[in-house]
This record gives sequence, C-alpha cells and structure tokens, in this order.
Amino acid sequence: MIRWFRNRSRFDPNLSPGGFSMLPEITAFQKWLRLKAPYSSTHIHYASDLKIFFRWAEKPFREVTLLDVDAFIEYCQEEGFANATINRRLASIRSFYNYLMMMDPTAPINPIRTRRHFVRLGQKLPRDVQDSDLELLFSEIQDPRDRSMFLLMLRCGLRVGEVRNLSMFDLYLHSIPPGLPRIWLQGKGGVERVVYLSHQANQSLQNWLDIRPYSDDQAVFLNRFGRRLTVTGIQDRISKYCYQAGLWITCHQLRHTFGRHLVEARVPVTTIQKLMGHARLRTTQTYLHISDGQVQADYEAAMEEVMERISLEGGPQ
Repeated sequence: MIRWFRNRSRFDPNLSPGGFSMLPEITAFQKWLRLKAPYSSTHIHYASDLKIFFRWAEKPFREVTLLDVDAFIEYCQEEGFANATINRRLASIRSFYNYLMMMDPTAPINPIRTRRHFVRLGQKLPRDVQDSDLELLFSEIQDPRDRSMFLLMLRCGLRVGEVRNLSMFDLYLHSIPPGLPRIWLQGKGGVERVVYLSHQANQSLQNWLDIRPYSDDQAVFLNRFGRRLTVTGIQDRISKYCYQAGLWITCHQLRHTFGRHLVEARVPVTTIQKLMGHARLRTTQTYLHISDGQVQADYEAAMEEVMERISLEGGPQ
C-alpha cells in the first residue's frame, strides 16, 4: 500500500513539525539560497516545502526514492493542492538534492525526474478585484501606514514582498517637473525596476512619512516595535480590513487590478510589462484577456445583430 494512505490520518502539513527536527542540510540549503538571492523569498518557501515533504516521507533524505516522489504528488493532488503549489514543492526537492550533489560527492542521486515529476498547468487568468469592492475595502483603511502600503500595490503594482523590502533610500519623491516621483525597486530575481507614483499614491506615502517614527531601521514601513514589517504582517493587515468590509481580497489581487486598470486605460502592453516588472511579455498579455475592449465591443455588436433576428421575448417574467 502506498505510504501516504497509511499516514494520512495523522499527517497535517500545517501542524508544527512535532517529532520532525529541521534537517541541518535544509538549514544549510536555506542559507545558501539566501546568499544567492538576498532579496528573494525563495529560501523561505523552499525550506517550508522541504519540511512538509520530509515530515510526510518519514525517512532520511538519503533513502528517498522516485517512488516516494510519485506518492507525494498523489498525496498532494488528493488533498486538493493547486498544481502550481505541487510543482513548486517538486522544484524545492529537486533544488535541494542538486545542492547536496554540488556540496558532497557522496550525496544521493536526485530522486526527481523532470519529465516524470511535473504536473501540467492550465492557463489561469489573473483574478482582479471589482472596483465597487475596492471602494468598500479602502473605506475601512484609515491608518496612514496601511493605506499607503495597499495603494502602492493598487496604483503602482508592487508585490507584497516589494512593499516589505522598501527602504528610505529607494524613494525619489522630489522629482523636478515634468518628472514624476518614483521608487527604485528590487523585484523578483533581484531585477531592478523603476515605478512611478500617481498623485494619490504619492500623497498617501507622504502622509505616512510625515508621522513615521524615527528608527535606525531604514525600512519605509515599520511595525510597532520600529522594525521592518514582515510579509505575513502585511497580509494580516489586509485580512483584518477584509473581515471588516465583509470581503476576501489578497495583496496580489490589488496588483492584478493595477494591471487591469492599465489595460482599460489603453496603455501599450510593453509599457505595462515594464511597470509590472514582468520578465516575459506573455505574462503581461494575460491581462489583455480579463479586460479586452475590442472583444467586448465585438460581442455586444454580435448580440445586437442576433437579437434583431430572434429576440426570444415572451417567456416567463
């Protein structure tokens, strides 16, 4: 019988590790990832994925086989995890064993087989937020710090990690006209980009900076202890406001809505790509599908023509 059926009743990846102690190899791997990409959160996610996998496997990393990986994929699918999450966990395992082989000639063979251990992804469109829900959400956000954070996501397309990593020396708020106030960002993969501030986002940021407590920490957004906010801390704040407004909106949906607003304003797709920090134009083009003015116009014209031929009126009211 496959292992995960036997363990399923007592395995929960959301529980504390219990008998599982963090493998020193995972700790070393996490430090190595952090040194390679200090501005990335990959080391956090990969370490979490590896802890989940080895708690589930209940065996030393040297004894893991490709059949264990097969069973782990089946377990994740049965538990309803998204395909993207499963693939990230597989990438974590693959990277971990590649790291071991690089550091130790006696390391075990990587149990991941790329063609075998991959879940095919369908194309998913970005999930934006309706404008009426945005108004409801922001009516609840009166705190200057929080309002500034979430407006940077909505009006400038910042990722939650980019908001968290903002430092005072990244701000260029006193540009000479016609130049716009801007922010220097360290995005995914350590790629830098410049983001311009709308009047609303700039004013909101200035309101926060006017009352920001002094701190030796150069973070723009501080917690109550005068230290840099964590990503979890920011996500907890939006959860609080969503609860008050009776909504469920994520930080990344604010970024998606920024992309939709640019499309609706007929901004060229290459400009949107630069503003959002997409490495591939194909990623940006997905936003065209959630708000395509030409498709909407063609559909409306087609339905008007169809209705002239057959209106289907006279049914139950």
